[in-house]
Amino acid sequence: MTQVRSILVATDFSEDAGHAAARAALLAAELPARLSLLHVVAAPMLQALRSIFGAGADAEARLLEDARQSIAELAGRLRMPDGATIAHEVRVGRIVDELLEAAGGFDLLAVGAHGSNPLRDLILGTTAERLISKLMLPVLVVRQPARASYRQVLVATDFSPDASAGLRTALQLAPRAALTVVHAFDIPFEGKLRAAGVQDEEIGHYRTHARQSAMQRIERSAAEAGADPMTVARIVQQGAPGRVLLEHAEQLGADLLVIGKHGESAFEEMVLGSVTRHVLSDARCDVLVVRCPPGG
Repeated sequence: MTQVRSILVATDFSEDAGHAAARAALLAAELPARLSLLHVVAAPMLQALRSIFGAGADAEARLLEDARQSIAELAGRLRMPDGATIAHEVRVGRIVDELLEAAGGFDLLAVGAHGSNPLRDLILGTTAERLISKLMLPVLVVRQPARASYRQVLVATDFSPDASAGLRTALQLAPRAALTVVHAFDIPFEGKLRAAGVQDEEIGHYRTHARQSAMQRIERSAAEAGADPMTVARIVQQGAPGRVLLEHAEQLGADLLVIGKHGESAFEEMVLGSVTRHVLSDARCDVLVVRCPPGG
């Protein structure tokens, strides 16, 4: 697995983006990692200024200069404890395209859960969701102020390579946090089994076997990821994955929820990717979405 040695923060100067920058700075100091900030001025917005409002080159120049000043001030507020320089850049272009290009040189991308235009997020989907659908590197979607290191981390697993990568990344970013791994399961064709006359006792036996098997697999996964299995709490519960994850995140008071990003085919993206979207939409804590790199 790639070690996180560099972090890019995408900022639009919204409140959530400010939380993302602060969290990234805290992580960069702890790992340690190189930290960079990027703000993209949307090219379509500049075109609208020209065509609708008749703005000239002076107005565009002032807008860009204001953005450069704002990102420089943000970098100044995020001074690293070792005095390391925080690189910062303003680009002009299509926001997602520019972020995708810039993120290629980093190990982790941090973004705010919501941008400065909530209506646009609602209609088009958040920038975070669009980036996650295209990026291979982990994406940290930040909702909460970064007051301290992560202390309570919930990792979702379905035992896929993405889930394994998520567990390893969680251990790297939050090595001192209390770690809980949760697996949600269903009995295949349970309704049809009942309709075929299979007794509740036998179905209960299937449930018990599924739980025991999942508990053992979580223990093996933790060991393979480099954790002491005795220190990793395990939860196995029957139910819809999105609901199970969010319920336990609330119960545990998790400040970080880690989930693998699925979707090798259109069908998998529709079925499994919906869990990621559900968690991103409804989680109250930060969410880390991880995809296993090729060959990882």
